[in-house]
Amino acid sequence: MISKLRHVASAALVAGATLGSTAAALPTQDGNLVIRPGKVVTMTGEVLEGATIVIENGRIKAIGTDVQVPHLYPVMQVPDLVAYPGFVEALTSSGMDRSNENLDVAPFLDVRDSIDPVSFYFEDMLRAGVTTLNVQQGSECVIGAQGQVVQPFGMTLEEMSVKGKAGIVLAADPKRGKSGATQAQSLRKAFTDLRAHLEQLVEEKREGNDRARREALYQGRDPEEVDRAGRPMQGSAWKVEGLELIPRAQIDAKMAPLLGLVEGKTPAFFYVSSPAQVRIALEVARDNGFLEQTTLVLQSGATYRAVDEIAASGRPVILPESLLYTERHPVTGEESRVFVPKIFHDKGVRYSLRSANSSTQSLWFQAARCVANGIERQRALEAITMEPARLLGLESQVGSLEVGKLGNVVLFTGDPLSVTTRVQRVVLGGNPVYDRETDARLRHLIEGREQPNTASSADIDGDVPLPHGDE
Repeated sequence: MISKLRHVASAALVAGATLGSTAAALPTQDGNLVIRPGKVVTMTGEVLEGATIVIENGRIKAIGTDVQVPHLYPVMQVPDLVAYPGFVEALTSSGMDRSNENLDVAPFLDVRDSIDPVSFYFEDMLRAGVTTLNVQQGSECVIGAQGQVVQPFGMTLEEMSVKGKAGIVLAADPKRGKSGATQAQSLRKAFTDLRAHLEQLVEEKREGNDRARREALYQGRDPEEVDRAGRPMQGSAWKVEGLELIPRAQIDAKMAPLLGLVEGKTPAFFYVSSPAQVRIALEVARDNGFLEQTTLVLQSGATYRAVDEIAASGRPVILPESLLYTERHPVTGEESRVFVPKIFHDKGVRYSLRSANSSTQSLWFQAARCVANGIERQRALEAITMEPARLLGLESQVGSLEVGKLGNVVLFTGDPLSVTTRVQRVVLGGNPVYDRETDARLRHLIEGREQPNTASSADIDGDVPLPHGDE
């Protein structure tokens, strides 16, 4: 049913479009589009009145008040709307069939196999102006699967994908049923086992034992060309001499992703919920050479007490969903409240925000709370655009409206941090993918009645009626 709803919505966007219309999205699917909003906020410090955005082959070709417009490109005339870059969700465990695996250590898995393209979660994020999401597993693990950066539109993962193998989750926050000491020991053991495995491979190779090659063939591995040969191990913390003797494809598939961490090639997202866990996470990352690729994912506001240690490490953080932390004095019993982003802001720690939920408390709401609690507006907006783009390694692609970046544009009815403002349209890679006027499910929620030509009002087992003129 969800699939058919999306099919109808897409068809309605196309069928209702007219060149230059302000009432419907335009029927372009080649990434070529001209947008003429009333105002453009680029997030680079520029606010352009009456500017034009030219998107060609999915990327911004020109932006300004005096640009040449290609004759055959569709034009989206929206003088009453304000253009912003799409928001970036720094980390989420939603949009999958389940957010955690039963296995403690599972870096050989990939969340791409769990992402559900037709989840309503992605629709909600699109409505909230979020155009890029880092989907990672939750904190109920020791070391989780490899993550995926996606855009919230598309019927297949291939259509949604922005960046594959986009990091690995680790957790100093104890998995259910584990103590803090057990969790820390499991983390350390994973890397001890990796080192022992690599040393064994080198020793066997020097002895003429080709067990690893035979095991790889038995498992039917089809390595990429780069993995058919060996190469010296890179790493700032520890190395195994002689690893160049071992074709990378012969390293145990369960261990290989951890080697990517140790060699500093894979981003790490480390869940922590207390100051003690911050120390453990930084220690494990430092001892195994991936501190410079580590982002701390704060699960609780209590972690603000470790802000000095975090600041000294130079590592960025993803702030907890609940930005306000309440604590009670152990002697007087008096309650006090701490606005967590302000603590990290004042200490100069780089931080990104994440949604508390996918609708009423999405990224715009979190940024608005920051402004209300004394953080500069530009910095609050950067925490949902440029900063998460930077920590995902996508700063050249998303996070601001600049020439050469992806044409991901969100058109608001006003100030995006105002509760009265709405996302009216969304453009991804130069293709209009959302128009509030044709959002059938939203109309159903607001008006309390089924809309024509939706799967809920049609025969689900038969063909879904298309808008008039597409029959």
